Amino acid sequence: MRRRSAALVLLFALLACGAERVDRARWQRMSHDDRVLCVKSLIGAEKVKNAKGGGGRVYDRPADEYVARIDAAYANGDRRDVAQVFTEVASR
Repeated sequence: MRRRSAALVLLFALLACGAERVDRARWQRMSHDDRVLCVKSLIGAEKVKNAKGGGGRVYDRPADEYVARIDAAYANGDRRDVAQVFTEVASR
């Protein structure tokens, strides 16, 4: 059942974020709700990766907190894609 949930989250994320990468400019144009959905999809993808034995990162905080951390990184001049910034906000 967890795999199905993770797959659904990933599917919704692909629809919300699109198949292409989400860069800084696109992130800043997104609504807060779309940002949260995008982060939830990234969390779902990490959970799928961990279920398969890879990853090693833990995302145990609310999606809103990760959105705020990504926003802060961009406010401090970070120019990397959202997925790259996201990997650094994980708990280890």
